[in-house]
Amino acid sequence: CALPIWGAALLAVIGVFVEFQRQALHDFVPAGARRILVATALAAFLSAAVLAARALRGGLNAGTLSIPIALFLLAPAVGRRAPERPSPGATTAPRRAPRRNLLVVGFEGASWDLLTAYASEGAMPVVARLLREGAAGPLVPLSPYDRAALWTTAATGKRPLKHGVMSSRRWETPFGTLRLFPVLPGSAVPGGAHPAADAAAARRSLTFWEILASRGHEAAVLDWPASSPARDGLVLWASDAFFNGDTAENAALPAEAAARARLFRVSPDGLDRPLARALVPDGLAAGEARLSPIRGAARDLTVTGAALAALPGGPRNVSAIVLSGLAEVSGLFGAAGDARYWGLSVPEAEARAAALRAYYRFLDDLLGEILEREGRNRTICLFAPVGWGPPATLEAVSRFLRGKTPAASPDAARDGFVLFSGAGVRSGVRLTSANVLDLAPTLLVLAGEPVARDMDGRVLAEAFDERFTESASVPIVSTFEAAGPQ
Repeated sequence: CALPIWGAALLAVIGVFVEFQRQALHDFVPAGARRILVATALAAFLSAAVLAARALRGGLNAGTLSIPIALFLLAPAVGRRAPERPSPGATTAPRRAPRRNLLVVGFEGASWDLLTAYASEGAMPVVARLLREGAAGPLVPLSPYDRAALWTTAATGKRPLKHGVMSSRRWETPFGTLRLFPVLPGSAVPGGAHPAADAAAARRSLTFWEILASRGHEAAVLDWPASSPARDGLVLWASDAFFNGDTAENAALPAEAAARARLFRVSPDGLDRPLARALVPDGLAAGEARLSPIRGAARDLTVTGAALAALPGGPRNVSAIVLSGLAEVSGLFGAAGDARYWGLSVPEAEARAAALRAYYRFLDDLLGEILEREGRNRTICLFAPVGWGPPATLEAVSRFLRGKTPAASPDAARDGFVLFSGAGVRSGVRLTSANVLDLAPTLLVLAGEPVARDMDGRVLAEAFDERFTESASVPIVSTFEAAGPQ
C-alpha cells in the first residue's frame, strides 16, 4: 500500500501547485491556458483520490493506473478556444467629458507608507498639500511583480495577456526561451534570467499617451519604464533606454526634441555639492551606499530638466514623467526606513534611514519645481504602481542565512499609491479600491476622452468632484486598437 499512498500524496501536491500557478499567473495567461490549469489540477486531485481509495482496498492494477493517465491526457482538450462572441459596437459620436490638461508623475521605488509618513512629518510639504487637496489611496499592483509588465499595464489599462509584455527577463532552456516562470509562494523571481531587451517591442496595445495624441492632444512621455522603442506623433517620447544612455534613433523621438533633451544630461560628478551632502549624510560607509543617491539624483535631475524644456503647453495636453532614481536608493536603504518589518539591527541604520528620508525630500523639491513651472491649469496624477518594502519571505530568509544586509524590493508586490489633485478632483478623498489597471482609463476620462470596453480597468469616478460627474456621462467605445477589440 505504500506506493499508492505516496503516489496519491504526490499527485495532491501537484494539484495544489498547479492551482497556485493559475491564481498567481491569472493576469499573464489567456483563458484557454487557465482552463487547462484548472483541468490539470482537477485531474491531479481526482487521480490522488483514486489512488488513495485503491490503496485502502489493497494494491494497484492496470485499470487503476489508466484513470490518472486518461484524466491528464484529457486536460489539454479544455483549452480549445470557444467561438468568438461579437464585440459590442462603438458608441456613435460619443460625448466628450470636460477636458483637462494632465501632468502625470511616477515615482519608481516609492512606498505609500513612507510617503504618507514623511508628508505628515513635514519632510514632503508638496506631497502633503496634494494629499489635502486631492484624492489618494493605495493602488493594487500586478502580481507577481515584473517591471516591464507592470508599467505597461499601468500605461494601457490592460492585463499582460492582452498587451503582450509578459516579462522583462527571459530564461534560456534546452526546450527554448521562457518568458514566464512558475511562481513559488513567498519567493521572488528566480535567478538565472537574462534581461529581455526586446520586452517592450512585444506590446500590442496602445498606451494612454498614444490614444490621447491620436485624438488631438499634445503629448510627451519621459523615462517611462519599458517604453522603448519610441514612436512618432508626440512632442517628445524619451524612453527609459534613452536616459540609460542608449543613443539609438528610436530611443527618443522626434530627433530634434531628443537632441534638446540631451543638453540637460546631469552627470553624478556635476551634482551640486550642497545637494550631494544632503543626500549622503554622515555615517554611510564608502561604496554603493554613498554612490547610489548621487546616481539617482543625477538621473532624476536629467529627466526633470528635459521635461521642463519639452512639456507641451497647448490647450489640450498631457505629460507623463517617471522619476526612477528612488528605486536603487530604496533597494539599499528601504530596510532601515521600514524597520518595523524586520526586527533586525541594520548596519548604519540611522544613517541609512536619514539618506532615504533625504531622497524623498529631494523628490518633493523636484515635484514642487515641476508644479511651479508646469502644474498650473493641469490636473495632477502622482503614482507608484507598486510599493517597495521587505522582499518575499524566502528571499528574506535567504539573505539572512547568507549574512547579507536586509534590502527592500517590489518583489512581494505590495500596494503602490495614486494621488489625483486639481481641476475635476474632489478634495480630501481616500481611495480604497484603486487598481493599477484603473490608471489609464481614469486619465483618459480626465482628459475628456472615452474609455474602451476592451480595457480591463475601471474609471475611478469616486475621485471626481460633483461638477465633473454631473456635467457629462463617461463616453464608451469598443476599442482604440486598429485591429479591433482585444
